Amino acid sequence: MSRIPSIAITVGLIGSGVLAWAFAGRPLLANSDLKAPLNPFGINRSPYGEVLAMAMQGPIETDFHVGISGTGGGHHHADSAPCAKCKAGSAEPEPAANRPKPSPSVRGFMKGLLASMEKGTEIRTNPKPASESMKRYLRRQAEDKLRFTYQLDPAHYANYNALHFFLTEPAIGTRPELTPSAAKLAEETIQYCLRQQDDPRPALTAAAACTNILHLMFADQREANPKYTTAQMRQCLGLLDHCIGRYRHIAAQWEETKAWDRLSEQRITECADRISFICKIRDAAEKTIIRFEGGNAIHQQASSKGLKSEI
Repeated sequence: MSRIPSIAITVGLIGSGVLAWAFAGRPLLANSDLKAPLNPFGINRSPYGEVLAMAMQGPIETDFHVGISGTGGGHHHADSAPCAKCKAGSAEPEPAANRPKPSPSVRGFMKGLLASMEKGTEIRTNPKPASESMKRYLRRQAEDKLRFTYQLDPAHYANYNALHFFLTEPAIGTRPELTPSAAKLAEETIQYCLRQQDDPRPALTAAAACTNILHLMFADQREANPKYTTAQMRQCLGLLDHCIGRYRHIAAQWEETKAWDRLSEQRITECADRISFICKIRDAAEKTIIRFEGGNAIHQQASSKGLKSEI
């Protein structure tokens, strides 16, 4: 057999395979049950994903800051008084004996170079403020990064709450979806966080998601025909109490096993501040529900009196 016919046969077989794959693959692509979320290397919801979610807070904060205020991450003063860092650059030079000696090592030089490069990425060099389209673009970038980091670690307290804020605030988010998707996001977060048994911090995120659902329920009461009842609010409040109890139970276990020692003082303080804040929100939510229940009772009494008078 000559070479040219063999090549033609090979090309024909490859072409037939491609056509068969195209016709057979179309029903599979249309099947929604076979669609899976993109998860390259299994990084989503893994320990590596948790680390990346924390590392992306800096870039997200930079984009959000510029997208809201239109200014960069440079050094600014709230008043006319310069800070000590600026005084060092404008005041009279210090005596040579008091000046810190530069590090002659290569490591010290590289540290200073990397610090200056990192600072340079956040400083705006354009004297004009950012335009509205530029601000929207940067808010979109921050929102996309928040969605990505949420997939990496749905239990991350700050990233989840920031994404919920983007969804529910039309003036901030670039794709405002309001109540339905925000409630779905909160429910998915609660389900995921309550499956975590060895860390108290996901329970805090679940509790925050419960408070967000309660806020959506309270806002719904301003509508002409509210969808949520006080019984549903009580049910959500009970779930919030369960999340708080879960946090305290696992936190007590960490106290016994000295697991808190693995965290920095800053992380421990954050947890203490968050549980205190959530408990205050919980107490305020219960008072709001009681007020709604009282208002419904008065409305029912008035309706019954009106019905009796008509009879």
